[in-house]
Amino acid sequence: MNCPKPIADLVLAILTHCLLSTRAAGWGGKAAQCAIQADHVHNLPSLLADYRPELLDYYWKVQRACYIKKCMEAGVSIASLEPIWQELSKYLPDQPPAK
Repeated sequence: MNCPKPIADLVLAILTHCLLSTRAAGWGGKAAQCAIQADHVHNLPSLLADYRPELLDYYWKVQRACYIKKCMEAGVSIASLEPIWQELSKYLPDQPPAK
């Protein structure tokens, strides 16, 4: 199934943000931060290519949660992703909006 456009736009925004963050961290010699970013987004292309609500749910509940935890442990800010997640949370029927 095609990913609904509003969700696809938000997933692409997450991918763009994380790719730019990875590039900056790489040029800064921060390999661990690059790995955190790559681990966060490596399944998102599959979500775009073969959308299923359970994949979005898995991203939200598992991958996003792990990313937030790893960022907190590494002192990496997630502030720039919070507005994107806030908007994405509207497409998760069993989730309260992100904070």
